[in-house]
Amino acid sequence: MAEDPVPPPREAGETADELVQAARGGDQAAFGRLVEMHQRPLTRLTHRLLGDRDEADGAVQDTFIKAWRSIRTFRGECRFGTWLARIAVNQCRDQLQRKRLVVAEGQLGPESRDGKGGSVLERAVDPSPDLEEQAVGRELARKIAEHIGGLPDMQREVFALRYYEDRPLAEIAALFGVNIGTVKTHLFRATHRIQKALEAIYGPRLPIS
Repeated sequence: MAEDPVPPPREAGETADELVQAARGGDQAAFGRLVEMHQRPLTRLTHRLLGDRDEADGAVQDTFIKAWRSIRTFRGECRFGTWLARIAVNQCRDQLQRKRLVVAEGQLGPESRDGKGGSVLERAVDPSPDLEEQAVGRELARKIAEHIGGLPDMQREVFALRYYEDRPLAEIAALFGVNIGTVKTHLFRATHRIQKALEAIYGPRLPIS
């Protein structure tokens, strides 16, 4: 019996769009390349949302399984990475509904016009300060992390995408199917909530210059 023909190796210079089109046509090798391209950022995102490496790995695996099964429904209305992130966020939501986990610690800055800003909170995890300031910053970051897990789902997810993943506001809005104003509202509420919690501990002046 003749062996199945071995598909030719994919061209190294193929673009993501070309790989997506090939995958939509049933090309498993092309989808494998897309998995290689997106696995790391998706794992980072799911870990931030779930706070557990094993849970995050499982969510990423389920994301790619669902993506492969529904790849033909992808019409290119958004970037492929954004489409994958939407599936991953939904996977995390499902897991968090079953088991309430907290996200890992990260950086926080007050709201500005673009949804981010340099601040004493952001400098809490800045690697550039001296050793003493770094130690104080790590303590502050841990306090921040304690309160992130208590945020409502949408606030936590928007917060993670913006501050952990540095996703543009427009991309976050597309991911959730909402307008940018809604994203800004959730960011503001999350930031304000954590800011007030820190002020209750440290007072109006945070312990980092």
